Amino acid sequence: MEKKSGHSACEAVIRRACEADMEEILQLVGDVFEEEQGIPRALNPIPPENCPQWWCAEAEGRIVGAMAAFVEDGSWHVGRLAVSGAMRGRHIATGLMKTVAASVFDQGADCIYMEARDITVAIVKKLGGRVTGEPVLFYGERLTPAVLERGRFEG
Repeated sequence: MEKKSGHSACEAVIRRACEADMEEILQLVGDVFEEEQGIPRALNPIPPENCPQWWCAEAEGRIVGAMAAFVEDGSWHVGRLAVSGAMRGRHIATGLMKTVAASVFDQGADCIYMEARDITVAIVKKLGGRVTGEPVLFYGERLTPAVLERGRFEG
């Protein structure tokens, strides 16, 4: 599934990532998480046993956003949402979340779980999701557990 997202002069194409994209995706995710949030790069890869699936947003021939879906303890989760600093404010994260959630629901999931920063929780709530618990500190920042359910998804 491909969607176009963004405004102004920039348009990003959101698509399922391929193996050739992974080095650039992990670089972007590492840069955002480590340099901006202090989260070590070593925590970014998702183990193969969790069946990771990645999506990316591409603009002007480069990857400017990424997000993953994976299975953990028998449930679908999403995470590793990152958008390059220069491309923020163009609804790329929202486009990624909509595309990834729609794909995961198409694969049979009824619920998608995540632990997310406040800005991502706001996106999830706009799409019909809800907070499921109290925030916890992770590398000095709040992560809030949330869920997006198929029957409430507004994508």
